[in-house]
Amino acid sequence: MIAPYRSAAPVSAILSVRLKPWLIGGLLLLPVYLLYLANFMIPGVSGTGFLQYDQASYMADARAYFASGHFTLTYGLPFSSDPTTPRLYLQPLTLALGLARKLTGSDPGILYMAAGVILALVGARVAIGLYREIVGMDGPGSVAGLLCFFWGGGAITLVGLIYGWATARLPLDHLLDFDPFSGFWFLNLGRNFIFTTESFYHLIFLSSILLVLRRRFTAALVCAAVLSASHPFSGLQLIAVLGAWSIIERLAGETDRPPFFFPASLCALAVLHLGYYLWFLDYASEEHRALQQQWALAWVLPVPSLLAAYGPVALLAAVGVVARWRRAHSLNRVHPLLLVWFAISLVLAKHDLLMAPVQPLHFTRGYIWTPLFLLGAPILVWTVETASHFTIARIAVPGTLIGLLLLDNAAWFLWVAAHDHYSAQPYGLTLDAQEQAVIRTFQDPRYAGYLVVSQVAKFGYLATVYSPLRSWYSHRFSTPQAEERQAQTKAFFADGEEPSGWFDRSLLAVVTNKGGATTHRLKEVGFHDVLTNDRFAVFARPAQP
Repeated sequence: MIAPYRSAAPVSAILSVRLKPWLIGGLLLLPVYLLYLANFMIPGVSGTGFLQYDQASYMADARAYFASGHFTLTYGLPFSSDPTTPRLYLQPLTLALGLARKLTGSDPGILYMAAGVILALVGARVAIGLYREIVGMDGPGSVAGLLCFFWGGGAITLVGLIYGWATARLPLDHLLDFDPFSGFWFLNLGRNFIFTTESFYHLIFLSSILLVLRRRFTAALVCAAVLSASHPFSGLQLIAVLGAWSIIERLAGETDRPPFFFPASLCALAVLHLGYYLWFLDYASEEHRALQQQWALAWVLPVPSLLAAYGPVALLAAVGVVARWRRAHSLNRVHPLLLVWFAISLVLAKHDLLMAPVQPLHFTRGYIWTPLFLLGAPILVWTVETASHFTIARIAVPGTLIGLLLLDNAAWFLWVAAHDHYSAQPYGLTLDAQEQAVIRTFQDPRYAGYLVVSQVAKFGYLATVYSPLRSWYSHRFSTPQAEERQAQTKAFFADGEEPSGWFDRSLLAVVTNKGGATTHRLKEVGFHDVLTNDRFAVFARPAQP
């Protein structure tokens, strides 16, 4: 029987359905956007839009696509002092940012933050779609679950308080003792949307998971390729998760198993990914070999932090999986993918147990927490909705459970706001009027091609972000032979010893305007002052025979 014809839904209803997830995403991201706004409200300084030290480096990468004076599809390392450094790199996000900066002439930090606003919103929309696909959005319990999906955490704050009470008189000082690098590794999901780069990576990663659940394998493969080109760690993680899951599904003989081309293509992509990052870059560039050695850092996730961060959601996940198995004697279609996602991410994040560690914390970033939460979310939703039927427990049970899950992020945002870590070094970057004057000197066309040598490390770094100049010592992790370059810079300002790499270069030297000895020494070797203010002085010396 043919269903009776129904009149078209009103336009307002259609718009409401389509706009609702975007509005919800915007509301959920309010803590992020307030943090953005706070960066520009610090008395006496101007916010740059860069809320963490490394974030400015991506705009240096974006500028590097035009380092030769015209656009090139690949770029050379902007933190190299060598203008002829080989162009070996290509990243979709920095490429888009570079084109946008060139077309608009926008301030790098403002452009970067504007991109962050947009990418966070789109990423939040995808996260809502993934939550709806797995958990649903059918009642107040699922709404509470969505809030916890974005801003839930673990027991890091509680463990920190207990540790503080047991060992010190000021327990609040130990709130983040178990959150690596003061919480800036973002072990759960929502905090990642603070960084423009992480918003982009999570947008692609979560989109790929959602596309796989909807059996759109070609589009998911494209996402994996984009993330592979964007980031060595997140790209490898997504390829490993999708590859392992698709192989298991095919070996299990499921009726709706992924087509053969999907795992085959992922295996090929894995070979290309590892070949590019582990072999080609090392083979093609001596500077990159030096960087690889600097990046082999033992940034590990300690076991106490792992248990505190993931223990509560792991418990929910275990209860959820066991309850499903006891009820239906099988797992549903999403459980295998979530379990593989969790297992692969955990192995990568703790690869220090198997081999020499290479920044294992890069594999956390919410990628362990998210599948655990989604596995346990039905239990959270059921608990909230069951409690709503009892007068006494209606508020107490959901409030306690949700409050505990939200505590880590609530405490972190309050701590960050109280300590101004979103705006001041070593985390964020700001510029006062005298620092801005130094930056404007770098932008002066008269000094095009000059090499920056700075007594203040901040200027050596930001010169690559706000100007086309190169620095002898720039980003502390991405400058080739960084420790040696830093020592050479200190030696030059201390006793005038110049590295041989400076002899045929035009130089801009930045010094703190405090003592006369350094200034006198610079003038003796041919430098002349081009800027002097209360805090800094800039000296220039054209190339000499």
